[in-house]
Amino acid sequence: MDSKVQAQTDCVCQDADVSRVLDGTEQLLARDVMQCGVVSIDMKEPIQKAVMLLIERDISGLPVTRGGQLEGMLSEKDLLRLLYETKYLPGLVEDYMTYGAQSLDVETRLAVIHENLAHHSFRRVPILLEGRIAGMITRSDLIRVYKERFRPPTARSEATGKSELLAGDVMKCGLLTVHPDTPLYDAMDMIARHHVTGLPVVDKGLHLLGVITEKDLLDCVDKAEAIGASVGAYMTEDVVAFDRKTNLRCICECLITNDFHRVPILDGTRLVGIISRSDILKHRAAIFRL
Repeated sequence: MDSKVQAQTDCVCQDADVSRVLDGTEQLLARDVMQCGVVSIDMKEPIQKAVMLLIERDISGLPVTRGGQLEGMLSEKDLLRLLYETKYLPGLVEDYMTYGAQSLDVETRLAVIHENLAHHSFRRVPILLEGRIAGMITRSDLIRVYKERFRPPTARSEATGKSELLAGDVMKCGLLTVHPDTPLYDAMDMIARHHVTGLPVVDKGLHLLGVITEKDLLDCVDKAEAIGASVGAYMTEDVVAFDRKTNLRCICECLITNDFHRVPILDGTRLVGIISRSDILKHRAAIFRL
């Protein structure tokens, strides 16, 4: 693996000042925390389209609009019993939605949002600007904001004074992985179902051996010998990877100058996470309050 996987490292940099996060929480407004680019659906759309959006986007609810104005919400709970009892859902979104759903304004204080999401059954609330959906705030968004209050004192002191994020601060854990003896079919199925561009290939000790990408799989679809073959025969072995203590700026530059969308993150030779272009975009967007 050492000759096949190029691990790049950088100096340990410093993270954002925790005290500023703690002191500024009470002054945050909905516009400072909300997710933008919210997926919504018009009430006149077929209900089947809404079901597919919930499944494909892996979300638990959709804001429902009419002429761009919020009219209500459609949740997976609204649909679950109906989907269980029948094979076909006729009609439009308006036939199944919940009207008059809770919404808040972009200038709403974080404490009010907390009160709503902590003491009601809904997990997310649409955020409006002049009656139109500007964003969405979920319970997990609030947890992301409040989590610094619970950081252990030792970890907090280590973070104080840091100026930049490291790979370990941003990486996703709980990864989808395959082994060299995984059938190509299983790798294709995972990539198609989870909408990822590739899968790390690891041994039983989670040591990185390579990756199997969309391109690797497409290159072998016309090869008769690939039918029944395993990942190890077609994976890419020359992989760019980074140590978990690498400066995030280094990883960003790598993803800008190369065609791949994500890079594995290592602790020594063991795979511990992955960072994609979208992961970095999310963190940069949070800094600029996008």
